[in-house]
Amino acid sequence: MKRLVVGIAAGVLVASSLGLPAHASENPVAPATPSAVRTAPAAPAAPTIGGGDDTVDELALHEAHVAQQAETAAEPIPGDAAAREAASQRTALDAGTDAGGFVAAATAPFTAGNLISDSNFRNGSAMTEAEIQAFLKRMVGTCSSSSCLANLKMNTPTRTWSFGTCATYRGGTAEPAARIIYKVQRACNLSAKVILVTLQKEQSLLTDPAPTAGVLRKAMGYGCPDTAECDSTYYGFFNQVFAAARQLTWYGNPNGSFTWLKVGQANRILFHPDAARCGGSNVTIKNSATAALYYYTPYQPNAAALSNLYGTGDACSSYGNRNFWRMYRDWFGDPRVSTAIPITRMSGEDRYETAAAISKRSYPTPGVPVVYIASGLDFADALAAAPAAAHQGGPLLLTTKWTVPSATLTELKRLAPQRIVIAGGWGAVGGPVATALAAIAPTARVGGVDRFETSRLLADQAFDSAAVAYLATGHDFPDGLSAGAAAGAQGVPVVLVDGAAGQLDAATLTTLTALNVAEVRIAGGTGAVSAGIASSLSTASLAVKRYGGADRYATSVALNQAAFGMRQNVFMATGTVFPDALSGAAAAGAAGDPLYLARPTCVPSPVRSALLAHGATSLTLLGGPGALNDRVAYLRLC
Repeated sequence: MKRLVVGIAAGVLVASSLGLPAHASENPVAPATPSAVRTAPAAPAAPTIGGGDDTVDELALHEAHVAQQAETAAEPIPGDAAAREAASQRTALDAGTDAGGFVAAATAPFTAGNLISDSNFRNGSAMTEAEIQAFLKRMVGTCSSSSCLANLKMNTPTRTWSFGTCATYRGGTAEPAARIIYKVQRACNLSAKVILVTLQKEQSLLTDPAPTAGVLRKAMGYGCPDTAECDSTYYGFFNQVFAAARQLTWYGNPNGSFTWLKVGQANRILFHPDAARCGGSNVTIKNSATAALYYYTPYQPNAAALSNLYGTGDACSSYGNRNFWRMYRDWFGDPRVSTAIPITRMSGEDRYETAAAISKRSYPTPGVPVVYIASGLDFADALAAAPAAAHQGGPLLLTTKWTVPSATLTELKRLAPQRIVIAGGWGAVGGPVATALAAIAPTARVGGVDRFETSRLLADQAFDSAAVAYLATGHDFPDGLSAGAAAGAQGVPVVLVDGAAGQLDAATLTTLTALNVAEVRIAGGTGAVSAGIASSLSTASLAVKRYGGADRYATSVALNQAAFGMRQNVFMATGTVFPDALSGAAAAGAAGDPLYLARPTCVPSPVRSALLAHGATSLTLLGGPGALNDRVAYLRLC
C-alpha cells in the first residue's frame, strides 16, 4: 500500500470579524505535529508551503477521518443544537416543496452503488462565486452573525498540492466563504455543489445562523474525531474545505493509496460502525465518484433509514451518504444524472464570423444551390429568410448595409453558390452590397416596403405550397427564432405580422391562401400575437394552433415539443440578443433539429426539463462564451 506525504499550510482566520477564539490553524504560525498523526519518514519530501508545514501519513490521516465519521454516523442531523434546529427546518421545507429550484427527492429511488455521476462530481465550473453566495444566503435565510457562511470572511494562504489532484490555491485577504468554495472548486475540479452538500451533511453549516468555533473547526467533518487528538492543521473553515476537497479528488487517483474499493465490482459496505451487530451488504460501485464518497463516509443507509428519508431509522441506521444523496437531489437535481452534454460551438469574433462558422459547419461541401443574405443589424428579414434558406438547401449569412464583411465574403466564395438571394429592401441591404454579391453568383432581391411584406414575399418566392405556416410577431425576435427552425425542418414558411393588431391584415391572408395553407401555428402568447389575429384566422376557416409559454424560453419549448420528437442534437441560442442565432435558425432547420433559447449563463427550467426528457445527447451552441458560456453545456439551472 502506498503512503503519501503531504504538506498542508495553515489557514488564517479573521478572528476579530467573527468574535471567535483563534485555533492553532487560525494564525500564521504553523502548529506542531500532534502525536496522533504519524510522520512517514520513508516517504518523499513534502512540498514546503509557508515554511512551516506538517508532514503526515496519508493513510493515518484517513484513519482519523474515518474515526470522526464513525462518531457521527448515527446522527440524522449533524452539528450543535442551534445547527440541528436550523437544519431540521430546512429538511422539513425540502421534504414538502418543489418550488424555487428545489425538487423533491422521494420520487427517485436511492441506489447504493451509484450515489453521484463522475461528471457531476468532477465539475470545476458547476457554480460561480455569485451563485454560491446567493445559495448560501438562500439556505440560511436571516443571518446577523459574522460566522454564518453567508457572512463569513477569512484570510487564506496560498496552498500548493504537488501530487496533481489540485492546482495551486492563491490566498487572499478577507475572502468570503463563497469565494473560498469557488476557488477550491476550480483548484481541485470538485463541484461546488459537492462541497456545499458536504458542509451541510457534516455540520449543518449552510443553515446554521451562528456557527460556533467548534462547528467551524470541523466544517467538512475531515480528520477531526472528538475522541482523539486532532491535527490542528485541519482546524477551521478554509483548512477543512481545501483538505477535504483535496482528499475527495485524491480518492479517485488510480496511482494513489486508496484502491481497495473496486469500481464495477461488489464491495462490502457496512450499514453502521457496529459491524458485528448491524452488518452490511455487497454493493456494486458504478463509478469512482461513488467510491470516493464511500471512502469519505464508509457506510450505506439501511432500509429503515431509507423508509424515513427525512427522519430517523433504527439503531443500525447511518445517514451520511443518504443525506448527501437526498440533499443534492433536493437542491440541484438527481446527482446520478449527468447534466453535461457534449457540445459543439459555432462561433466567431462577431455576428458575421459566427454566421460564417455556422455555414461552414452546416455546409462543408462547396456548390450549394443557394445562399440567403440578410442584414446583421436587425433581426426581422432573417427570421423569415431562415426557413426559406433551409427549405432550399442553403445557409443564411449576414451583411452590413453598405459593405460585405470579409468573413461573409470569404464564406460565399468557399460555398460557390448557384445563386444568392438578398432578403430585405434597399433600406436594409444597400446597392453596393448587391453589386459585390452579383460578382460572386447571380443575385436576386426579395424585399418589400417593410418587414411584414418582405416576409410574405419570401414565403411566395421559396414555397410553392405549404399545408402549414407559422406566424410570429415582427416586433421582437425570440419566438420567430424557434419557429424558424421548426418551420425549416418541416419545409414551411414563417410569416411576420404586426402582433399588436386587432385582426389579421388582408395581405397576409392572401399569402396564406395562395400557398394553400390549412393550418396556422402561432408562435407566442397573446402578448406577442393578439387574440384578434387568431380569431381572424379562424373566421377565414383556417385551423389555428397557438404555441406559447410564460416567457420566450417556455415558448421555445412549446414550439419544439409540437414540431420535434426525440432528437439527438439540439441547437441552443441566447434569448437575450439576436445576431448569433439568426443563421443558426436556418442551420437547425436544415438539420431537422430544434432550436431552444437559453440565458447567457444558465438554462431556464422548462428548457432544461425538455432537453433531458427528449433524450438530447449533443448540444450545438450558437455564439461564443459571451453569448452562451460553458455552464449552459452543463445545463446549469437558472
